[in-house]
Amino acid sequence: MSFSSAQMNAAESKINVSHAWVKEAPPNAEALAGYMDLQNQTLQTQTLLRASSADFKSVMLHQTVTKGGMAHMNHTPLIEIKAGSTLQLTPGGYHLMLMNPKKPLRQGDQVQITLEFQSGLVFPVIFRVSKAPPK
Repeated sequence: MSFSSAQMNAAESKINVSHAWVKEAPPNAEALAGYMDLQNQTLQTQTLLRASSADFKSVMLHQTVTKGGMAHMNHTPLIEIKAGSTLQLTPGGYHLMLMNPKKPLRQGDQVQITLEFQSGLVFPVIFRVSKAPPK
């Protein structure tokens, strides 16, 4: 699917992605985290099933859960975005776990991550590497 087709399909689906960023990590880090806001402008729950990127060995959906005062990162098989709402993937919550980057990433770099939804929608999103969330 070409980028322009993906953009058109994303627009038609009424799913918007904003504030997409990857937290900068040391050059030898084996795992990074990706964050974004997913806005669902439809009348149905939208389900993110997976994400992938040529810039990483693998991308997993994760959620940070606190139990007994300890934070744990858990793999989650899907992320649901309720109808008419925005779900924020943030530090300490849902996020993309980006495993084994293929090259060191520095502030200002960009990576493309493809999102795949249960509805069949598949589209790329550009994430900017940064030390802090975009404002």
